[in-house]
Amino acid sequence: MKNLKVYINPGVHPQFKEITSFPPKGIKYIYEEPKGDHNSNRKRRFREIASNLHRTGFPRMAYVKNAEKYDLIHSTRGILPLNKKPWIVDLESAAAFSGLDWNHLQKPLMQRIIRRFLSSPHCKKILPQSESAKKSLLENVDCSGFEHKIETLYLAYHTTKLKRKHSDTVRISFIGKGFYEKGGNDLHEAFKILNKKYKISLKYKGDVPENKKLKLPNVHYLENIPDPKKFYEAIFGDCDIYVQPTIFDSFGVSILEAMSTGLPIVCTDDFTLPELVEDGYNGFLVKSHAHWYDHRLTLHKFWTELVPEQHPETVKKLVEKISILIENKKLREQMGRNSFKLVSTGKFSIKERNKKLLKIYKEALED
Repeated sequence: MKNLKVYINPGVHPQFKEITSFPPKGIKYIYEEPKGDHNSNRKRRFREIASNLHRTGFPRMAYVKNAEKYDLIHSTRGILPLNKKPWIVDLESAAAFSGLDWNHLQKPLMQRIIRRFLSSPHCKKILPQSESAKKSLLENVDCSGFEHKIETLYLAYHTTKLKRKHSDTVRISFIGKGFYEKGGNDLHEAFKILNKKYKISLKYKGDVPENKKLKLPNVHYLENIPDPKKFYEAIFGDCDIYVQPTIFDSFGVSILEAMSTGLPIVCTDDFTLPELVEDGYNGFLVKSHAHWYDHRLTLHKFWTELVPEQHPETVKKLVEKISILIENKKLREQMGRNSFKLVSTGKFSIKERNKKLLKIYKEALED
């Protein structure tokens, strides 16, 4: 079979590099290189404008120019192509169609348009990035008549073998844009307790209010590191345990990154995370005090009341699970190997993803 030309519209998030840099065999991706920072003022302003459009009841839609040049369109982030051309779409949750606003998703007009596009003969496959994302789609959009098009396709990540220097200090790392919603506050409280008993250190990459920073010599707040290799070495290479007690994640790509370097994980059981971390196999899950998906239609209350409050039960469980790994070097090394295996040859491997994706592309063009 000839090489297939697939148009794809990647965003600026690192996850999209993992598909455009590692395409399935026989696939040529055509795309415009995304520019800018996902959290830049310009990108935030664009999302505000898009949100105003979603309020009227219109989902995320886009027209692909010169579509006749391509065999297939692979649309990402829940964007519905306007072209009458074979296309597939992937999504992190059902709200990807509405700019991540669950209330807009409930609008009758938006529901009708989404159903019309997804049931169209031009839409060949709908690819939630996790079983949790698939469940959210089935629970929030009437998929009757096209359930057969829905197939979970996990994100995948390349692996990086890092030579970790021996240290008598057990090193903990964390990445999170958003101090409270990513669990930074809970991690700080847990670290203060652990620090009284163990010889440990913390590397923290993310936003931290100045009054919340720990003034300790073994706590390091990292600045932006644009070079991916240096970033990996800084946050994952000098590390023994990766911790992320998030209460607001749709997938948890930073956890997947940590797994790809062979680290054991301690995280909450939020949305997709139990699919990434198999409790007792490649890390530990801590029960979250609140799950954002359960509060998706009252997120304002979630943000103002549940996110910034103290979570003593979460902190207690973090201390308990991290302590087990601090005290048992063999266990954390075995869990790290298990993490690496899940990404190198398991369900989050590029090989496994590409095998499924190539099959999906071929079937899309056979219809």
